[in-house]
Amino acid sequence: MSGIFSIESFSGLVAFAATVESGSFAAAGRKLGLSASAAGKAVERLEIRLGVRLLHRTTRSLGPTGEGEVLYRYVARILKDLQDAERELHLLQNAPRGRLKISVPTVMGRRVVVPALNDFHARYPEILVDINLDDLIVDVIEDGYDLVLRLGELEDSGLQARSIGLHAFTTCASPAYLAQHGMPRTPADLSEHRCIHYRFPTTGRPEIWAFKGEQADKPLKPSGILNDGEALASAAIGGLGIVQVPSYLVKEDIAAGRLQPVLEDYTENRGSVSLLWPPRSAEVARVRVFIDFFAERIAAQL
Repeated sequence: MSGIFSIESFSGLVAFAATVESGSFAAAGRKLGLSASAAGKAVERLEIRLGVRLLHRTTRSLGPTGEGEVLYRYVARILKDLQDAERELHLLQNAPRGRLKISVPTVMGRRVVVPALNDFHARYPEILVDINLDDLIVDVIEDGYDLVLRLGELEDSGLQARSIGLHAFTTCASPAYLAQHGMPRTPADLSEHRCIHYRFPTTGRPEIWAFKGEQADKPLKPSGILNDGEALASAAIGGLGIVQVPSYLVKEDIAAGRLQPVLEDYTENRGSVSLLWPPRSAEVARVRVFIDFFAERIAAQL
C-alpha cells in the first residue's frame, strides 16, 4: 500500500464517509451528486486499495466494520478541517455584514461603546449593530447574543473570552466635600464620612467597596445608595459624599478638577474588562472585526 493517497482514493474516502453518515449508497450518492452505483464502486476501490473491508453490507442496511470505524474517525476530522478552511477563506473574501447582537453594561456602553459607533459604522457600513445596554447578566447562548462585554471576575461559562484590561476603580469626592469634611487617610477613616454606594441590579444589594492592604475595621454603612453609575459620579460632583466607581467613569471629571481621588494607595482593581462570545462565533467576519475594533477602543479608555 502506497503511503500517498491519490485523487481517486480521496473520492473514495469522501464516498465512504458519506455512506457511513447516511446509511446507504443511494443516500450518499444523492449527497455527493453521484449515482448509488458510483458511490458504491468508489468505496469498493478504496477497500481494495487498503486491503480491508470497511462496511458490513446486508440487504437492509450498511454499517462500518471495526476497521471502518477507525478510518471514519480520521476521515470525518479531515473533512471537517477542510470545510472550516473553506469557510474561513469565504469570510476573508467577503466584507463583514449582517446584524450583530451585543450586550454591554450600561455605563461602559454610554461612555465608551456608543461614542465609538460612528467610527465603526464608517469602517463597516454593512454591519447592523444591535446593542442592549443593561447591567443584568444575560444568557449569551439562550438569548442569541453574538458578543457580550463583561466586567469583573469571569465565571467558567464555556464561552470564548478576550481580556481587554483591568477593571480599575477610583475612590473620589468633590474638592468642596473634602474641604468641609477632611481627607480620609486610610479606609478606616471612611466610617466618619458620607459614602454613597452602588446597588447591584442582580441582587439588589449595595456594592461592598474593595481595598488592598489595610482594611476598614468593619464594613462600611452606606450613607446613600444609587442604582446607576453615572448618578454616583453626579452625586459626588454635587458634594453629596465619597464614591468608589470605575476609573473610566470619572477620568475626565478628575482631570477637570470636579472630583479629587482619595485613598489612591488602597483602591483595588476588580477583575478585568472582557469581551465574550460563543465558541466559533469569532469566525464570523462581523463578530471578529467588532472584537478587534472595540478591544482597542475600550483599552484606550481604561
